[in-house]
This record gives sequence, C-alpha cells and structure tokens, in this order.
Amino acid sequence: MAAPFLSKTDRRITRMLSYPGIDKDTLAQKKINWIASVSVTTMILVLTLTYHFIFPQLRILIFYGLFLTIVFTQGIVYPILFRRVSRWLLFVDQTLVALATFIAILMLGGIPWSGGLVIVGFALIFFSLNMKRKGHSIAIYVIYVITVILAGILDPYLSVPPEMTPAVNISLFVANILWISGFAMVFVLSFISQRVRLEQMETVRVRELDNAKAQLYTNITHEFRTPLTVITGMNDLMRNDPARWLAEGSEVINRNAGMLLNLVNQMLDLAKLDAGALPVRLIRSDLNLYISYIVELFRSVATSAGISLNFYPSRRPAVIDNDPEKMMQIISNLVSNALKFTASPGRIDVHTSLTGEEEFEIRVTDNGTGIPEDFLPSVFDRFTRAKTEAGQMAGGSGLGLALTRELVTLLGGTITVESQFGSGTEFIVRLPVTQNAPLEEGPDLHELKNRVSRFIWKSPGKEVRAELTRQGGKERSMLMIVEDNDDVVRYLMNIFKDDYDVIVAGNGKEGIDKAMEYVPDVILSDIMMPLTDGIRMLEVVKNDLRTSHIPVVLLTARADVASRIEGLERGADAYIAKPFNSDELKAQVRSLVSQRRKLQERYAAIEHLELTDDTDFRYEDQFMKHVREIMLSNLSNEALDVRFICNALNMSRTQLYRKFRSLTNMTATRYLRSLRLHRARVLLSGRQVTVAEAAYRTGFRNVSHFSRTFTREFGLNPSELIR
Repeated sequence: MAAPFLSKTDRRITRMLSYPGIDKDTLAQKKINWIASVSVTTMILVLTLTYHFIFPQLRILIFYGLFLTIVFTQGIVYPILFRRVSRWLLFVDQTLVALATFIAILMLGGIPWSGGLVIVGFALIFFSLNMKRKGHSIAIYVIYVITVILAGILDPYLSVPPEMTPAVNISLFVANILWISGFAMVFVLSFISQRVRLEQMETVRVRELDNAKAQLYTNITHEFRTPLTVITGMNDLMRNDPARWLAEGSEVINRNAGMLLNLVNQMLDLAKLDAGALPVRLIRSDLNLYISYIVELFRSVATSAGISLNFYPSRRPAVIDNDPEKMMQIISNLVSNALKFTASPGRIDVHTSLTGEEEFEIRVTDNGTGIPEDFLPSVFDRFTRAKTEAGQMAGGSGLGLALTRELVTLLGGTITVESQFGSGTEFIVRLPVTQNAPLEEGPDLHELKNRVSRFIWKSPGKEVRAELTRQGGKERSMLMIVEDNDDVVRYLMNIFKDDYDVIVAGNGKEGIDKAMEYVPDVILSDIMMPLTDGIRMLEVVKNDLRTSHIPVVLLTARADVASRIEGLERGADAYIAKPFNSDELKAQVRSLVSQRRKLQERYAAIEHLELTDDTDFRYEDQFMKHVREIMLSNLSNEALDVRFICNALNMSRTQLYRKFRSLTNMTATRYLRSLRLHRARVLLSGRQVTVAEAAYRTGFRNVSHFSRTFTREFGLNPSELIR
C-alpha cells in the first residue's frame, strides 16, 4: 500500500511543479526544495501547536513559531505559482528568520534562557544550500554570527521572563536540539543522495559519451563507405574497360570524392566552431539575389526527383551584411535536407522576409515525411538522425543540421523547426540585420556552383530507371536493386545487367511496391534510405505470401556486428558491407539463386508435396499447400484454370506466374496439367474407371485430347493401364 501511495504522491508533486520545457535536473531539484519546505514548515507548525498546549504562558515562543510558519509557507506556495524561485526571495526569508530568532532570544532573556533557539542558525546555514550560491551561504552565516555576538554583548542587560523557568528552558532546549538535529540529518541525507545522484549522472554521462563516440565512428564510416563503394567500383570498371568508362567513371569518382571532402569539411568546421576559430567575413550585398542563385542550383535535382522547388524573396530589397560562405552552407544544408525527405510529387518553398528593421527571416518548408515529435528537441544535435517507421536511423550523416545551427548562432541568429510527422517540416532562420560591412558583390556564379554541388543529394532518376528496366530479350532471372544513391545504382546495374533482367527502386516503399508487382528472383537492397528503409522493406517482403520466397541481400555501409545480426534476424539471406568486391557479390547472388533451384526441385514434385519443419520456408510451404488444395478440390471442374487460381489466391496473373515459377521452375498451367494427368493415372491404375471417366474426373472434356496429352506426359496410351 505504501509504495503505490508514494508513487501517486510523487506524480502529483511532479504535475504541480513542472511546466513545459523544464528539464529533469531542474524539476528534481525543485521537488527536493519543495519537499524540504513542506517538511520544515510542518515541523515548525507542529512544535508551535505543541508549545501552545504545553507552555501556553510562553506567548513569545508561540508568536515566534507562527512567524516562522508564515515565512516558510512561501517556500511551498511560491514554486507552485511561479516557474522560477528567486534566490533573493529565499535570502530575504532566511534573513527574516535570523532576525526573528535574534529578537526572540533577547525577549526570552538571552542565549542561556532561549531554550536552544540560538542553534536555529545552524538550520539556516543548512537551508542556504538550496540557493547554490556560496555568497548567500556566507552572508547568512555572517548574519547569524553577528546576532550571536550581539546577543552575547547584550546578555547583562536582559531580564528573564518569570514563565521561563529552568525546567521549561531545559525542555525547550532538548526539543529544539532534537528537531534541529533531525533537520540537519535530513539535509545531510539529501546532500549524500544528491552526491550519489551526481556520481550516477556522471557515470551515465561517461557511458553516453562512449556511446556517442562509438556512434560517431559508426556514422563516419557509414558516410565514407557509400562513396568509397562507388569510387572503388568505378575504378574497377575503368580498369577493365577504359574506353567505355573513362569519361563517365572520372566524373563519378570526382563527384563522390567531393562528397567525402564535404563531409570532412563539415567535421573540420564544427571543430573550428567549438574552438572559436571560425572567423566571420561579412560583406554587404543583396542577400535575396544570392539565395535565389543557391536555390536555382538545386532546381534540376528537384525536377528530376519530381519535386517543385520555389523561391519567394522578400518584397523589400535585402542589401544587408552577410557571410557568403556561411550563408551558402546554411541554405544548401536546409534545401538538400528537404530534398532528401520529400517524395514525388513534392513541394519545397524557400521564403525570405524582412521583419521590421532588425531581422532577416528565411523559411524552408517542405511537404515531406516530417519529423517525429519526440525527435524534434534533438534534431540539431550532432550525429543524430530521425528514426524511420521501422525504428532504423534515417539516411544522412547527422552533421548538416548541427553545423547549420552552429553557423546561424555564429552569425548572431537563431534557427527553429516546426514539423508534423507525415505532413512536412519548416525550418525558420532569423538573422540580425546590419549594414556596416563594405558593399561588395557575392561570389562568382561558377565558383558558387562548384561549392554548392557537393551539397546536392541525388536519387535514381527516371533516366536510370528507364535504362535499367529496358533489360530484356530472352527470359532470365530478375534482380531488383533498392538503393537511393544514383551512382551506386549505375554501378550495380553494370555488374548484373549481362546476366539478369534488372529493375530499380529508389527507396524501401518503392521497393515493396515493385516487389509485389514484379516478384523478382532476388533483391539487393540498401538499409538506410528515405521514406521506408531496407529493414522495414525486408520485413514486409518476407512476411507477404506473394514475395516471401525472394532472397534478399542487404548491401549497407553499416558494417558493425549488431547491424549484421539485426539484418539476418529480420530474414535477410545475406548481409554484405560496403565497399564490396563485385565478384564476391555476384558469387553470393548466384549461390542464392542456386539454392532456390533446390527449393524448386522439392516443390515441383507432382505426386506428393514434401513439406518441412524449417520456419524459413513456412510461407512457401503454406503457399504451395494452398495452391495444391485449390487444384485438387476443383480438379473435375473444367473452369479450373490460372484465372480461377488467381481469384482464389487474390493474386494477379503476373504475381502468380513469377511466384509459382520461382518455386517450381514451371508455370501454374503446366503444373495443373501435370497434376491432372498424375491423378488420372492413379485412377486408371486402379482399373475401376474407364479412360473417359478418368478424363472427366480430372477436368478434361475431350477424351482424345486427354489421351494425346497423357501419352506425351507418360509415354504410353491411357488405355494400356486398364487392360
């Protein structure tokens, strides 16, 4: 009973003292102070009432207790009504208590006859710990010492009231010693608990720091691995076929090297900002014109991704002081971030405005995926990224927004974010307006283009998808690439296009849709992608009856053991870290396709379907069992055909064809015909039916057609079985 009551009381106190935006440490300290005030006030009030009934003649002591109760009650009421408790109010309260104690000692006849009130000063010193200021504690101590010295000096001139007998004095002395020592013990225990809590917090902080370092290294290696995959892959292609790949490969390598350089520069800029070594170089120029140039450089990328990118400048000219390099980084980071998390058809708007004469406001708004509410407070923290619907970290290094905030702060401005998960996000930058720097033109447009190009995030465009989906000719195994990096897609396409029909999806969501539509023979997927990540896609594919048989290879820059284990536990057939060896990857894919051939041999059995207890194939077993049940229960129905089976399974003809052929290496039509013929052979072997009856019972309406088909299947005429 006690534990639930205490827990319920703690929740009530928390609700009373908390307010929006209060941090845990502040709330915890506020609760400790409030509980201490309630305890002290209650104790003083109880003692005062006790004195009133035991020593009613000591009106001085009763009035003194009531005064202290009123003073300490402020410590109970004030924190409930106001967010912050003024330290000066606490100091005034304690000074009043010291002065009231001094007056009570004088009226009781001096220190020897004060009933131990002189020790109240110790309680005041302990209570001053709540103010967390050495100066306040020293001041209270000085006031206490002065009152004690004055009481000692004035002692010869004081008279003891007749009601203060030795017996009363010693009783009060014992009572005051007990409650003040108890009060001191409470504060000592509170101090010890706070010290333990600080040690625990330090332990947690060190652990979090270690985790942050580990996460930092993981994220850095992740961001390095994807460009390195492209660089090493293109290098191999250029070496094997220089005439074909020299020009394009050089461009791809240069672009990805620029991405690596940008990441390094971001890390160096953050280090310089931490050290206060990143200078601000202000010029006075038309900031609207400069921002329009930067936005325009992202337009082609936005258009190819099916996103409308618009810039709306302020109505008034904005010829103000700015640092072109830092403004370029701020705008580029915000726009590229919006592009990364906005799907087609999407919209990104960049607005600027002059609010009065003091602030220049920039708003970057998108209708993308939005940011989860619980992640908003840490959106600007370094190496932190929002989680996707599967709980995986979204793509990106986690540096861009952190650097953006630091740069905005360096320029004397502020940046805030408003977002509704699933509907979009708006970043708002406010910068102070000054016009003190020399008037200059902004950077050269060619130079600006080179600088901005490293911020441009590219996704597989229509051109790449069209090129990949054209792979056809004779029927081959189909491979689907799920990857959001255009260069990685092109590299993988050139590895596999000679052996497979290749289709491409730019993210996990598109990968799910295309897996359901095309039912490929094998899937190669990245993990960290916008909209839906590879892990979530893997779960959907492996748990859907139409696609559960498809082998999935995860290609990811996350090479740590935990990520490997998670991917394999979710159903991945292989987990390969970037950068990878192309020969190893092709061998892995061939091995998976070969393993599926063995699966086909088992499911292709007509006479008896052999099921296993292997949970990896539970969906395949379930599918084949269901299909055979549909066929066998309707075998005599001449309307039983592929359309009938598709309707029963709620699958399209293409889905059934791809799924069934992947499992049996034959079409559903051929399998059904073979099943009918085998059942007819069983009937005929029993010599209890005629050829015509066997044909009709197995769905054949033309006996001669049945005989010809039977002969082709088994090499003998059906009539020979009943002789």
